[in-house]
Amino acid sequence: MISILFWLGLVGFAVWNGAQVFHAHYVNWKIQDVFEGVTANMGNANEFDVRERLPKLYKINYLAPSDLSQEFHDNLLIRREGSMLEISSIYSVVIWPLGPVQQLDEKGGYEPDELEGMDSLRDKLRIDIEFEPYAISE
Repeated sequence: MISILFWLGLVGFAVWNGAQVFHAHYVNWKIQDVFEGVTANMGNANEFDVRERLPKLYKINYLAPSDLSQEFHDNLLIRREGSMLEISSIYSVVIWPLGPVQQLDEKGGYEPDELEGMDSLRDKLRIDIEFEPYAISE
């Protein structure tokens, strides 16, 4: 019975983490779809019009505001040069299989070499995924 519980727990852990990784990639695919749609359908729009329309396009593509980090919005670049429209961003997603590190300094960060106990394991198991959605009108 303990063996079955162990394997069920292990498989459940793997499925849970796989679902989190899949969700991060799914959100990036939806963002890429929005960017490609903007460059294909709003080729004559200026940067202000595109920025104003993006929240509606995210909602249409089933992207919740919580799916997009502040880093995504800070790095969002919309550039118009003649008839060319370019849109891109750079952001990262951190997945914590065992939960986030608890031993944080006053700035909210931590030094990996100074971690002890479970926090050391949490840091080693963390998954960092970086995304760079990009589209340009042709």
